[in-house]
Amino acid sequence: MSKVKNQNFEKCPPKADAMINSLRAFGYDLSMAIADLIDNSIFANARNIWIRYGWNEGDPWISILDDGNGMTEDILKVAMRLGCQNPDEERSSGDLGRFGLGLKTATFSQCKLMTVCSRTADGEKSVRYWDLDHVQRVKEWEVGTEVRPETVPLIKPLDKLDHGTIVVWQNLDRIIDQTTVSFDKAEPGFYEKFVTVAFYLEMIFHRYLSAGKSSISITVGRHECKPWDPYLTDNGFTQELSCERYEDGRISVVPYILPHISKRSAEETARGSGPKGWNAQQGFYVYRNKRMIISGGYLDFDIKPEEHFKLGRILLDITNDMDHDWNIDVRKAFASPPDRLRSDLLRIAKATRNEAVKIYRARTGRPRNVNHVNTASDIWLKKRIGEKIVYRLNRGNPVLKTILDEIQPAASWIRKLFHAIESTVPHRLIIIDNAESEDCHVNIPPDRDMPPESMLNLCREFYQNEIRSGRSPEEAIDIVTAIEPFNSHPAYRTQLEILLEGGTDNG
Repeated sequence: MSKVKNQNFEKCPPKADAMINSLRAFGYDLSMAIADLIDNSIFANARNIWIRYGWNEGDPWISILDDGNGMTEDILKVAMRLGCQNPDEERSSGDLGRFGLGLKTATFSQCKLMTVCSRTADGEKSVRYWDLDHVQRVKEWEVGTEVRPETVPLIKPLDKLDHGTIVVWQNLDRIIDQTTVSFDKAEPGFYEKFVTVAFYLEMIFHRYLSAGKSSISITVGRHECKPWDPYLTDNGFTQELSCERYEDGRISVVPYILPHISKRSAEETARGSGPKGWNAQQGFYVYRNKRMIISGGYLDFDIKPEEHFKLGRILLDITNDMDHDWNIDVRKAFASPPDRLRSDLLRIAKATRNEAVKIYRARTGRPRNVNHVNTASDIWLKKRIGEKIVYRLNRGNPVLKTILDEIQPAASWIRKLFHAIESTVPHRLIIIDNAESEDCHVNIPPDRDMPPESMLNLCREFYQNEIRSGRSPEEAIDIVTAIEPFNSHPAYRTQLEILLEGGTDNG
């Protein structure tokens, strides 16, 4: 290819005042913006990060302070430049950045005045600030080199550290729009935002917060962030499925099936719902260098989150040299898998959903061994009529048959009774109630939902029949407590175990 002569080109720099406003529209929210700055702190080897904020009588400010390595004057000058890094350059495996834009675009999305003050271990101190109003006035890419008077008190916390960096945001015109929010509501609204920020940071950086001796500490105001574990790994009923690795171990995928609600404490259920709720938090959790990029959902696959799959969550780790392959955006809030992995990831997603639905539909008191049990023992059967699904009472359920045999009703009476019940199942109401309050139709506390004594006696009769047919006591208990409704309450198994142990409780 022939070389083009220099005279065929002319400089065409972007207009500073126009470009700066375009950079403010990258789509960050406050939580994302702060997380982007924390990425820089982690890469600078910070062990402690403090997010502070103040309303300041309607002129609010936010600061992010860390005890990382700090920056020299030359390094800070480069860091303040837009596009200070080529995204295609090879970088440290611990680098959480990519485009050389995060500090600036995250900041510009929230405020008009950003000051960065840094101190290295040898005492070198450097300062720079971006003032977007100044850029608008002079129409030049100019940064300030001395701390403005109104910022001086806000950078003083850095003086207490041997080394580190503090970033101060002022003129927060994007945080609270006081043109539409009354002043008396603006202040509490400002402080409430940091509750959301804290939970978001607990989610995004949970693997850094729980890394043992190498863990970091993040404090938002007075709140010390605790790691939010999407997989409830401290709960013994969480199932970790087999890990799959790809491309020389640079990609790893670990599906988790979270415990049924009956196996979780109220605190685990509340915290496990995450910021979006149980249904929306199912799916893939994509991490880049342990830093969460995606928190739930099924990427861009044609799979919808559904209620009965909500216990399935899939950890997906990639290294930081795969940003281009995964289309990681500047905000670190979007990822799309490369074509070469799509079939495997889709397979894993479907397999995880299949396992999740099994646990979701499970009940407490499930028998230890139910290989011999099938749907013939269920009280309700699912039937498909064309594209519709209906539920019918199982005429062959042994408990229903026994009860009807006792009263010996006419066949026409049974047909009328079953039709009245089956035709009025409140399908839509059940779906709405369950979406508003997870599994609200089951797992009533046993002491408030004891079966009647007549049903306990019937359970004992079934047990004795199994014993007479040659079953061992243990087999008989498993068989009987697999039959509906004897599988719906722990009292049935308890009564049979009393008989097995030779108890005197005969009902």
